[in-house]
Formats: sequence, structure tokens, C-alpha cells
Amino acid sequence: MAANTGFVHGGDILLYYTTDDGTTWTAFAHATSHKITHPTTVRTQSTKTTGPNTGVKPGVHGQSTLSMSGLRTYDDNNYWTLKGMRDNRSRIQFKLAGRPVADTDYFEVNEQAGDKYEEGYGYITNLSSDKPHDADATFEVEISIDGNTEVKTVA
Repeated sequence: MAANTGFVHGGDILLYYTTDDGTTWTAFAHATSHKITHPTTVRTQSTKTTGPNTGVKPGVHGQSTLSMSGLRTYDDNNYWTLKGMRDNRSRIQFKLAGRPVADTDYFEVNEQAGDKYEEGYGYITNLSSDKPHDADATFEVEISIDGNTEVKTVA
């Protein structure tokens, strides 16, 4: 089967975690948004001959982060799961990948052989919950990535 083509629908990408070195992956439930950031610092360069113009060169890679927003629920796999991981200072193995083929409840595209995804490790460095008077309760989490993520391909 060929890899998916065309634009990626954001709803097709889920954030998963594992507690057994990648044998079983569990999606963080009720997520509404994910964002991964890989910053690189730059250093400016100028000489007597460049005049007022400067050039830039890449420097060190900054701290990569992964953030997620979601809806609070009463089931087990939500804010409380994340709070336990944070409180225990757990090193989380995660992957940001497409929906598994077995997910038949969704109307968009499932993960296919050849699709790429990111996998890595990190620690929860920020966790918050918002409980407004007349709206859905939500949470936000930020994971500081330990090292680089690895780009993998679905077999």
C-alpha cells in the first residue's frame, strides 16, 4: 500500500505514549491540538565589508518541546494520567503519528505503510488545567524533549 498523499488533516495525527518500550502505544485521549517545536539559535555575522547588513549562521539546537491541548474528561486516560507522569518525573516515550488502521470510527485517513512519524523521549515540564464557569474544562501540557526525536517510517 502506498503512503498517503495530499494535505495532512490535523485530526489524523495523534500523540501516543508507551510504558513498555513501544510494544503497546496508547493515544492521549481527548486531545484537541498538538504542536512540536524544534528551535535552532542563530548567530549573526558582519564584517567591515558587509556594511549595515548582517548574515546568519545556525548555532546550537534549542530545547525541543511538544505541547498538547485537550478536553478534561472523567475517564482514566486524560489529565490525571499526565499529572501522575509529571509528579513521578517519568521519562515519557512518545510518538506523534497517524491514526492506526484499526481506528474505524474516524472519517479521515488512517496511517499507511510509508507514512512518516516522530518518536522520542521527554519529561512533562508544564501542566495546566482550565475550568471556566460556562465552557468545557480543558488541559494543556508541555513536554521537554530529551535529545532529538527520530523520524520513522510506518512498515
